[in-house]
Amino acid sequence: MIPTLHIQKIEPGNYLAEMRGTPDGSCEFRVSSIAEAIRISAAGAGNQVSAFHIWFEHVGIGTTSTLAMRHDAETMAQRLMVLHGQHL
Repeated sequence: MIPTLHIQKIEPGNYLAEMRGTPDGSCEFRVSSIAEAIRISAAGAGNQVSAFHIWFEHVGIGTTSTLAMRHDAETMAQRLMVLHGQHL
């Protein structure tokens, strides 16, 4: 089973991220950006998880490797924001 990272915007600069379905269960944390949520999730997964399904509110970018999440979080965050803007 591939875990899910779900990010919700509370207000500008305040996001709630939830990792679901990880070997350690689920957890929530607050961050200041979408990219930060992606990076923290990849780091927190360690070597136990190789990929996540990533969602920002109602849009997703599919299954993404934790390696890519560590090294390209800003690009993924930008893609999520663009998709979110297109589906309002």
